[in-house]
Amino acid sequence: MLMPMGPTPGPAWVDVITTWSPAWGVNAVLLVLAALYLVAARRHGAWPVRRTASFLAALACGVITWNSGIAVFGHAAFAVHMVMHLALIMVVPAFWVAAHPLELLRSALPSRAGARFDAALDSRASRALFFPGTVLVFYTLVIVLTHLTSFMEAMAASMALHHAEQGLYLVAGVLFFHVAIGVDLLPNRPAYFVRYVLMALAMGVDTLVGVVLMQAPASMFPSYDLEGVHLGGALMWVVGDGLMMVIMVLLGRLWVTDASAKVDFGPWLESARRDAFREQTGGSDAGPDDGSGDLDDDDEALAAYNRMLTRLNRGGH
Repeated sequence: MLMPMGPTPGPAWVDVITTWSPAWGVNAVLLVLAALYLVAARRHGAWPVRRTASFLAALACGVITWNSGIAVFGHAAFAVHMVMHLALIMVVPAFWVAAHPLELLRSALPSRAGARFDAALDSRASRALFFPGTVLVFYTLVIVLTHLTSFMEAMAASMALHHAEQGLYLVAGVLFFHVAIGVDLLPNRPAYFVRYVLMALAMGVDTLVGVVLMQAPASMFPSYDLEGVHLGGALMWVVGDGLMMVIMVLLGRLWVTDASAKVDFGPWLESARRDAFREQTGGSDAGPDDGSGDLDDDDEALAAYNRMLTRLNRGGH
């Protein structure tokens, strides 16, 4: 009597590392992108080498993802699929954004095309697309709907869905990190504090989905090996959050070195900060009421603070 066959166990990780299968179509696209970027960087004349290196790193990560065992086994093995997911939604987009592709593209355009590019970037649709809430919702929907619904089972039977999912990961990652860590051309660049909140919320989404997958029953993903599902959840939680924390550290370094963002809490918090300052100094001469400008660079605020220190030194409250 034949026993029913269960899901195929995942491959050995040594096989994932050593197996290679060229994806010629993808490689051709990546090669064209590399050529276009290098030509534009050379014509620019003063393009930073670190940005070019970051762009090439993004393409190299794409080559590894689509030509190695990650692509070969990523469709049938859940844990390998998660490695592909993390590479496409975090690693490749982070390197891509650090390369400032929009700024380089803008510098390479002629004046008329550049004006149209600026208008498109400053349009209402562009502002809505790159709004922090928009990119967070899109990132969350992509993560949740592709892992905690019947999508995974449908994808197991369809290579078309598998490829569509990879595209979703790339788009969601590029949009999210352009807003969260990018200093490239974008309308209404959010304050650094807002970016940290954005990344913390996204990390919470990764953690939640990872924990659910670690505890998933066999009936949730019958097409996949249960051990692989649990390992995939652990990778999403530990590795995903680890990558987010590394990127947040780099964002903190960018914040510290950004001369234009010494105190960058956004207009609402800056206004609240001014109100608290007025209460502490006991005066109304701490700068404008609308929260505009930087409190730390406000001469009137500095004078009010010094007068408060003088009163305290004399024994009065």
